Amino acid sequence: MSKNHSSPEVFAPSSAMFGHLPGPTMCCQKAASLYRAHFCGLGTNLHRHYGAWARWLVNRDSAFLTLLGSALAEAPPELCQTTCCNAFATPRDLVADSPVLQYTAAVTVCGLSAKLDDDAQDERGWRRHAARVGSRTLDRPIGDALGLLHGMRFPVQDVRGWMAGQRDIEHPSASLDACAGPTCAAYGEIVGHLAQVSGAPGAKPLLQQLGESLGFLIYAQDAWEDWARDKKRGQFNPLHAFPDLAGRRATLLPALEQALASLRRAFDALPLRRHRDLLQAVLIAGAEARVAQVAGKGEKGTKHVQSPIEGTERKRSCWDKCDGCHCDECCDCCSCCRPGWTRGGSSMIDCNPCDGDGCGCCGCDC
Repeated sequence: MSKNHSSPEVFAPSSAMFGHLPGPTMCCQKAASLYRAHFCGLGTNLHRHYGAWARWLVNRDSAFLTLLGSALAEAPPELCQTTCCNAFATPRDLVADSPVLQYTAAVTVCGLSAKLDDDAQDERGWRRHAARVGSRTLDRPIGDALGLLHGMRFPVQDVRGWMAGQRDIEHPSASLDACAGPTCAAYGEIVGHLAQVSGAPGAKPLLQQLGESLGFLIYAQDAWEDWARDKKRGQFNPLHAFPDLAGRRATLLPALEQALASLRRAFDALPLRRHRDLLQAVLIAGAEARVAQVAGKGEKGTKHVQSPIEGTERKRSCWDKCDGCHCDECCDCCSCCRPGWTRGGSSMIDCNPCDGDGCGCCGCDC
C-alpha cells in the first residue's frame, strides 16, 4: 500500500485504525454519555500525562479500546465531574485516571511515533521533513509512553520487530494473509494486553483473536481503498495482481467475511461485565459496514431507525453541548445534530433520543 501501513496502524489506534470504527449509533442518551465519558476521559488523560497537544490524538478507535478495558474490569470505572476541551462547557462525568486509560493513552502516543517514523521514510519533500522534525520534537513524551508500556510488561520490542520486517514481506508474490501478518500480530498484542491491564487474564486468548481479526480487517480495507493511489504512485499493494474491480472484490471479500466471523465469535465469547451492547454497536456494526462497502452494498448517508421523539428540541446552548470533542456531531451553532442519521460511517448522535434522562428508554445494557 502507499505506506508501510502496519507500523502506524498497528501500534496505534490513533493512526491507522483512525476512522475504521465509527462512533456508536446511540440508542439512548445514556449510551451517548457513557461513550463521551470514555472519549473525553482519554483526551484528558493524554493532556495530563503528555501535554495539551496530545489530547488531539484521541479518536473513536482509542475510545473503543478504553471502553473495552472498562467492560472487562471487575469494578466500573470511576467518574469525575469536569470539562474536557472547553473551559466554558458544563462539567460532565468523565472517566477518571486508571490503568486502562494510561495504557490506551500510551499506545496512542506510540502510534504517533510509528506514524512519524513511517512518514519520514515514505513521504517526500516537506512531509518527510515535517515528520523528522516532529519525531525529534516529541522525543520526550514518546519516551515516556514507551517507558509506561515497558512497565506494564507490554511486548514493545516484539511489536517493533514485527513492524520492522513488514517491508521484507511485501513483495509482488506475497499473499494478502502474509502481508497482513504483522498488523494482525500487533493488534492481537495491543487488544490482548487489555486482559492484564483490566485484571481479566482469562480473557487474553479471546482478546488476541479479536485483535488479530480486527487487524486483518484494517489491513485489507486499506489495501482496497488505497489500490488506485498505490498503482498511480508505483507503490506496493497486495491487490495489484487483480487489475479489475471484480477480481479484487472476489479475492478480498471471502477473506474479509472470514475475519468478520472470527471477530464476532471472539466478541460474543468475551466475559464482558458491562457495555456489551454499546461495544457491539461500535465494533461489530462498524466492521460489518466496512465489509458491506467492499461488497458494494454500503452507502454513505444511510438512514437508520428513527428516534422515538424525533423532531423535539432541547433549549441548550452550543457551549453547553459542545466541549471540543464531539462538536462536529452535536452542536446548536452548527445545526448539525440530526436524529436518526449516520454520515460517512460516523455517527450523528441524536441529541434527544429519549425522554430526557437517558434511562429506561431502550433495552441496551449501557
